[in-house]
Amino acid sequence: TLRIASRSIMTTLTNRLSLRCICILALLSLARGAASKNLHDLDYIVYPQRTEEEAAVLEWGHSAIISALDASVALFGPQTTEAALLEVECMPILASPLNGVGNREEDEEGNLPVQELDNADDVHGNMVVMTDNGGLSAVEMAKVAKLSGAAALLVVNIDEKRPDDIYRLEVMEGEDAEDIDIPVVMISLNSANVLTTATVTANMAKEDIVNNGMPDRVRLYAGGDRPFFEDVEPTDPTLYLIHNLMTEEEADSLLQSAKPKLSPITDDVLQFSNDKENFENVQRTVMWQGMLQTPARKAVEERIEQVTGFPAAHHSDFVIDRLDAGTHWKPHYDTHPYLIPMATITVFLTDNGGDVVFPSAKEPVKITPTKGMAIVHHNTDNKHNMDLSSVHAMMASSEGPTYVARKFIFTTPVSNARRIALPVVALPFGGKLPGFVPAFHDFMVEKFGIEDGPVYFDKACVFIPLLIFLGIAQLVADRVQGKGDKKKDTKKKDEGKKKKRKGKKD
Repeated sequence: TLRIASRSIMTTLTNRLSLRCICILALLSLARGAASKNLHDLDYIVYPQRTEEEAAVLEWGHSAIISALDASVALFGPQTTEAALLEVECMPILASPLNGVGNREEDEEGNLPVQELDNADDVHGNMVVMTDNGGLSAVEMAKVAKLSGAAALLVVNIDEKRPDDIYRLEVMEGEDAEDIDIPVVMISLNSANVLTTATVTANMAKEDIVNNGMPDRVRLYAGGDRPFFEDVEPTDPTLYLIHNLMTEEEADSLLQSAKPKLSPITDDVLQFSNDKENFENVQRTVMWQGMLQTPARKAVEERIEQVTGFPAAHHSDFVIDRLDAGTHWKPHYDTHPYLIPMATITVFLTDNGGDVVFPSAKEPVKITPTKGMAIVHHNTDNKHNMDLSSVHAMMASSEGPTYVARKFIFTTPVSNARRIALPVVALPFGGKLPGFVPAFHDFMVEKFGIEDGPVYFDKACVFIPLLIFLGIAQLVADRVQGKGDKKKDTKKKDEGKKKKRKGKKD
């Protein structure tokens, strides 16, 4: 799946840093070319299309290890609002024939037969897994499942071009689905592959595989407010949505923390502002927290790692942008002179604002803001080259202000200097780096070059605070020792005075 595949992309790009600046200049030129198009005239496919009302979860495992897949509830049968009717827990059974039809022939009117499955005895009381490539409509598949005594129907979307795609199954014109009282849900092809290898281990003999590799029990229930995915483009660029990545409370908390720190964008490579011409009149701040996150922020970080598969060590801190009415992002690529952001996670912190568009996708894509929802797009392809179709922009809106939070996912782990040292420096300033730190970074890059400058800067960020700490510790130790010596001297003087007094008396 896209999320699992993301893990394998976490390798170092081998291109030399000296070529990256040239590449960035070329990308800026391409982005300007995209800007020359009238973004308002393109014929967009608009997202999101999935809703919380259709989101369901297929889950298995025990308390220590839980596996879960996204599912979409059909427009007929029990709905997510009818939790008691939708929720089932039983064994998944592959249909025989798998698509519900097999070699069965059409009748005289050209209709495929709707009859019980060959393995109806096994299906009875369980969840039947059926593919949608047999020519049956969704309602007909549901009727086959019901005739076979199934407790629920799990439909696999056989779409090899969009292997993560799912949608709500509908009632075709002239069909009657009133008698369908079992849950009917769809999962993607990639999810089906996960389900049918759930109990398969490396080097397992075929005869040892039980129940076609599926778990012995699964649980289906309404997704509620948990995160769920929506596939947009599998490639060119890899692009998907994560609904409910943040709760409203989490989005509000991040927004309120960022507001006092926002300021107009300046040239600041350290804080991801190396292309300010694409963000005119946008205000920005970086929430330097690293490993000093609050428990609430740490929970968000762990959730992002869990649902995307991107290791937390590769995440940047949140970069928060504020766009007032009429302000927009110009078409641009997410690049950096020496860090490689292989993916970007953009979270809407408000419901209002401009749409985010990807004009160079296979079919132009427009994504409307939804608070707490995230856009995930890959900036590189599966060969670790820059994906030229990842150019994107945010349209201007008459509403404002709009707030978005971004995390960049790098090909290599973020250094300890940036996960520990810089957040410590920012802590006394409310989480915002003082101006001398970016200035020092730029000085190091200018003096030692784009390859060595950032390395020396990171080392300085660790060793300078360490030297300061050791210096302070030494001063404290000297002061304590000085007080101790002073007490000793005072004590000796007092003893000397006592001896003199005693000698006079004698």
